[in-house]
Amino acid sequence: MIHTDTVDATAPIEQLKAISSWVSSVQDLDKLLQLIIESATNVVRAEAASLLLVDAKTGSLYFKVATGTKGAEVKEFRVKIGEGIAGHVARTGQPLLIADAKQDSRWMRTISDRVDFETRSMACVPLKINDRTIGVVQVLNKRDASRFTQADMDVLEEFSNLAALAIGSARSLEQVRQENQDLKKALGEKHQIIGKSLTLAKVLEDAQKLSRTKTTALIQGESGTGKELLARLIHRESPRKENPLVVLNCAALPETLLESELFGYEKGAFTGATSRKTGKFEAAHEGTLFLDEIGEMAPGIQAKLLRVLQEGVFYRVGGNTPITVDVRVLSATNKDLKKEVEAGNFREDLYYRLNVVQLTIPPCANVSRTSRPWSSTSWISLKKRPVCPT
Repeated sequence: MIHTDTVDATAPIEQLKAISSWVSSVQDLDKLLQLIIESATNVVRAEAASLLLVDAKTGSLYFKVATGTKGAEVKEFRVKIGEGIAGHVARTGQPLLIADAKQDSRWMRTISDRVDFETRSMACVPLKINDRTIGVVQVLNKRDASRFTQADMDVLEEFSNLAALAIGSARSLEQVRQENQDLKKALGEKHQIIGKSLTLAKVLEDAQKLSRTKTTALIQGESGTGKELLARLIHRESPRKENPLVVLNCAALPETLLESELFGYEKGAFTGATSRKTGKFEAAHEGTLFLDEIGEMAPGIQAKLLRVLQEGVFYRVGGNTPITVDVRVLSATNKDLKKEVEAGNFREDLYYRLNVVQLTIPPCANVSRTSRPWSSTSWISLKKRPVCPT
């Protein structure tokens, strides 16, 4: 029970526990801050409360959250840093407990008068991130007409710390998102295909159309013509672009290691398997898996790959739990897979699964990395580089 002059010790603890579990993974900062301030209002039994944030550009505080009967009206105002109780706390970084606002020379009555709200007592604490004051949290008037106490201040500081954590987490997440977008943009600009060949132009036009679908595709072309670059372009233009593009060179690994790389393995599956490992298919869930040099894949792995393509289900090496994935598979080869099928080196059923759409990069294509954006209608020729004549 909350008394008139003290705060029930269990009430804020339970409130804080309930809220703090959401802070580290902020999905909606506005709603979370509203919940924090409403909880603080109820715990200290205040008539109104507000959270104000510093606007460094204007040197003022604006109301991010305001509760109470005049909350909506209060949010229309701003307070200069250094002015009023809130502005003073924002400037000094020190909390204030005001027993009688009307007798305190620092109190600025303008807002109370404008919204017709009688301010009696106040408690105001700074909102800090890494010792830097980014705002304040304040509560106004005890509901029972008594005054705020040090116990109320202690509780308010806990809620202020929680709000600061939420804001810090939200800013960190936003920074990570922005850095991720910048990195993707930089990588996208780095891995571009350019050329003046009409044949290459047609390939890129087809690739752009293909990117909008979920279709499995086989990219054929000589070594060095840019098969992986084309796969990256398809992924980057596709609805899966926010999810991973995982690349695996099938020619670089022997059969046993290739299986482990594709499907992962369980702890104890073989000597040296000291922990579970996630395979490329799991890593590419809801994204794209690019299998380079698919023509070098051993027959045993071909059969397992076919099953995944057919059913979308696989098992880790040494495991018996089925794992379901949603992966778009793009593959590439410098071999003529149809001839490999005829020679018995490549499964026919897998070939048709992979070769739903085929893109062939011309051997004399002018393929390079460039910092200029790729476009299916704008072709750039580089000096001293061969360009296909047709």
